[in-house]
Amino acid sequence: MSVRSVRGVAIVAGIVLSLSTGCWEQWSEDWFPQMKWQKAVQAFERVEFEGQVEGFSPPEGTVPVTGAVPTFERFDPGVDSLTNPTPPGAFQSLAAGQELYQVYCETCHGETGMGDGPVSMAGAKQGPFAGVFPLVTAMSRSDGYIYNIIRQGAGRMPNYRRIPDEDRWHIVNYVRYLQKGGRP
Repeated sequence: MSVRSVRGVAIVAGIVLSLSTGCWEQWSEDWFPQMKWQKAVQAFERVEFEGQVEGFSPPEGTVPVTGAVPTFERFDPGVDSLTNPTPPGAFQSLAAGQELYQVYCETCHGETGMGDGPVSMAGAKQGPFAGVFPLVTAMSRSDGYIYNIIRQGAGRMPNYRRIPDEDRWHIVNYVRYLQKGGRP
């Protein structure tokens, strides 16, 4: 047998072997069935195991997300009762608020809060969104109102529930800073 024919037989055998072993477990349902028919359990799902219903529950002492934070509608007068727990003039709060404002707010409201961000129609580069309000329009509103607008959203502004509560208060402090013309 020549080297060429041995090489050809080896190639054909390799192809046949690789194709036939790819589905070897399908020949018998008794071979390694644990991966095929195992029950997928999702977090906090109640499952029956040996006649008992078991559930994965949150750790002891946790507070449900739906019951811990009061929900306010956009113009609910109750938002005025929310008090800002962070000192408004604290430099750490203003620095954190500025950083968060640049990430979440500046694209629409602009660097100075005048509603002239890059995606606003009021900006130098005409963006797709009309009606982005300057932050000075909320000067007479309470801190709780601004906090709630960040949380709930308003008009075209989406809600920012993903921002943690403390960080929302930092943004409120920075918005107040911008409303005063950049003075604490």
